[in-house]
Amino acid sequence: MNPTRSYEHTRLSIQLSLNGLSFCITDTVSQELIAAKRVHFDTPIEEHAIVENLSKFLQTHKLLEHSYESVIVIQSNPLFNIVPKALFDESHIGNYLKFNTQILPSDEMAFDLLDPVEIAVVYIPFTAANNLIFDHFGPFEYKHDSTVHISEILSIQHQSDEVDGYFHLDQNTLHMTVIENRKLLFHNQFSIKSPEDFLYFILFSLEQLGIDPQKLQAHFYGDISADNPYFKMASSYLNNCLIFRPSHEQSISENLLEEDFDRILLNA
Repeated sequence: MNPTRSYEHTRLSIQLSLNGLSFCITDTVSQELIAAKRVHFDTPIEEHAIVENLSKFLQTHKLLEHSYESVIVIQSNPLFNIVPKALFDESHIGNYLKFNTQILPSDEMAFDLLDPVEIAVVYIPFTAANNLIFDHFGPFEYKHDSTVHISEILSIQHQSDEVDGYFHLDQNTLHMTVIENRKLLFHNQFSIKSPEDFLYFILFSLEQLGIDPQKLQAHFYGDISADNPYFKMASSYLNNCLIFRPSHEQSISENLLEEDFDRILLNA
């Protein structure tokens, strides 16, 4: 953080997950990414610990010393489901989560509507962390990170006869999205501990979808590179493997390191 500059025309983005925390600040006039930092936890934390860790994170990086034009929070957790808009009824929001998520009486539920593709992402946000952010910054926008991934991937021009898989690695988490005939076929999030876990969930999901792994156009992004053991493991079983770099409008300040931010979150 630069103590001498004004943050009046900036957008603060914060990502919350049980694997780590991150933030980035974009100048809304010049569209330059001017500050960013990401921290990973050695092991995933319990949800009740996220507020304490977030509070320390905000103080350590002096994010409370400035005011921002807008604040957006990205919620990353497996407590979500994807519902076709035609079947979505906000008054029955709990029904979309009760079969794959344990819902506690104190849990709040939220949803993001992706109008262009007519789906709703229904999820349980980190309510206590949201309250802390509201206390510090006032009203803000929040959304699930699945919304960010799906929106970015569906904005890409795909060939109509291709099946494309997108695999995002973020420490202990795999986001998997499959596009067929330019439409969303599958999206899910998996907890992983090894390259073998990474490969297992990819191949198992493709098998359930009836997709031949050798015909898939496989795109890998996030904390992964061509010399990464996760990529090497996957490329042994998938023919068409590429590193994918999500597009973004922001220019990147020269003093920022690649590991300080996740490019997919710049489009949130």
